[in-house]
Amino acid sequence: MRLKRWLARMREPSVLRRLVVAQVVLVLALWLGLIAFAINDAVRDTSVFDSGHRFESIIAVTEALQDQPEQLQRVLQQIDLFQRLENGADDLPQLRMAMTVWRGAELVYASPGEPGAIPSPPGDGMQWVEGQGQRWRALTKQSQRSNVRVTLMLPGSATNVLLTLSSKGLLVLPLLISLPLLVLPAWISVRIALRPWRRVSHEIALRGAGDLSPLQFTPQHRELRPMLSAVNALLKRVQQGLQRERSFIADAAHELRTPLAAMRVHAEALQGRHQDDAQSQAWLQGMLRSEARATRLVGQLLALMRSDAAAQPPQRLALDELLQDRLAALDLLASSKGLELDCEAEAGLRVFGEHEGLASMLDNLTENAIKYSPPGGHLLIRLRREGQEALLEFHDQGPGIPEPWRERVFDRFFRVPDQAQQGSGLGLAIVRSVVLGLGGSIGLGDSALLPGPGGTPGLCVRVRLPLG
Repeated sequence: MRLKRWLARMREPSVLRRLVVAQVVLVLALWLGLIAFAINDAVRDTSVFDSGHRFESIIAVTEALQDQPEQLQRVLQQIDLFQRLENGADDLPQLRMAMTVWRGAELVYASPGEPGAIPSPPGDGMQWVEGQGQRWRALTKQSQRSNVRVTLMLPGSATNVLLTLSSKGLLVLPLLISLPLLVLPAWISVRIALRPWRRVSHEIALRGAGDLSPLQFTPQHRELRPMLSAVNALLKRVQQGLQRERSFIADAAHELRTPLAAMRVHAEALQGRHQDDAQSQAWLQGMLRSEARATRLVGQLLALMRSDAAAQPPQRLALDELLQDRLAALDLLASSKGLELDCEAEAGLRVFGEHEGLASMLDNLTENAIKYSPPGGHLLIRLRREGQEALLEFHDQGPGIPEPWRERVFDRFFRVPDQAQQGSGLGLAIVRSVVLGLGGSIGLGDSALLPGPGGTPGLCVRVRLPLG
């Protein structure tokens, strides 16, 4: 049972195991690179042939003893034996260095056994020759004083033999020994490095279900700070979302109670005096107005919830076309008050957002401007590019908003005191929710283009949205 649990844990992805494996793989790759370099260097290197000035010694002996062939043979045999012993040929015949000595076309000496009297390759330098069924790496040097040529040869497999354990494992053996020994230090070092992450996990695990306060752990490690900042930002967003939900429920219940109570009063009054048709008609109209107010309030609450949730996937939208569509839909409302509505929209401005949210934003801004403008007034809506942003301005000739209230009007259900027009106080809250969701900004100011009542400036609403 314990073995099954261990195997199940080993099958699960692990950052610790991944980092340890990565370290071992990197070390292995480094070793393989070194081995590849050693092989390439061994193939190109000629020092193994000419260590201790072999060629000069053999050529000098051959030239000096050319009149004493028997003595020359004994000396060359001793040199050949020394070379075999130096390379460990008694233990590894594969590494036996062979030698041939030529005087012109005459073979003076050839090492006994393989490869035999292979003809000396033409020209000096490193070459490959064939003999005894295998390839030999040969280096030939010609005397500058005579026609004596000396060729030293190694089997072509000697380079591979150097990389085997049978050749005392000078390269592979340290690798095979060091790799297992690297696993434990790598595991310990990575586990110590991940200790701050475990501390964060422990702090989160100890929290209660309703504790959304920021994590108090202050990391000293640069790699941990972005993750901790992201977690704290997420906790803050969740906390704000929950607070919005609580406020929404409380505010909606409070605001819906008044119009619904009024509807009940009007309905009861209508039932008690149904014999008077004119009076009943008046009460009926009051009931319908209250019902319309409640319906609009519920619609705005739903729009606000949709703007917070942003359920639809975002897409690139032509803001000028969407603005024209929404103004056309609200043209009848503006005409009912005799308002002159002008729109100056720069074409080709696109933003990345959600269609329903943008439409709700434009509808609320336009309806607010129509509602607070005096009959027969003038509305000006402008859309243009400013840098990497789209600037949307709504100018109206209404009474404006006093500066102390210009931030408060974005709060839900807030209405400027002593305001004559009826409303729920949700329009600008919906607009700000949409704008912030798109990464933009919104501000209120005095209109420099249209005058308000009594010569005071009208209101200007400025919305800035990043271009998509």
